[in-house]
Amino acid sequence: MAYPWAKAFYNSSAWKDMRRLILMRDHYRCTEPSCHRTAEEVHHIKELTKENVNDNSIALNPNNLRSLCGDCHKRITKREKMKSNKILIDIIFDDDGYPIPAGTPRVPK
Repeated sequence: MAYPWAKAFYNSSAWKDMRRLILMRDHYRCTEPSCHRTAEEVHHIKELTKENVNDNSIALNPNNLRSLCGDCHKRITKREKMKSNKILIDIIFDDDGYPIPAGTPRVPK
């Protein structure tokens, strides 16, 4: 699902033409190693953002685009989103070295 700021871009003829060219370039095959499924989606390697959506060197650059199947696209997008969020989780350990939920009062032995 496209962000509201990206809808005009994804509905543009420039994107639709480039998307078709990339799928043709990649012979409608997923470019993820060891995946040989049919590609239905075109992925921006350098993420499309509100700041660069109008920068054709990113948004419409064939070197920044690759064909992916739906499953690989979801997996890659999820991994990139997790990496960009840089989620840090505090892990607390009890006296025996076992992890305990944060906020659990530590009771000395």
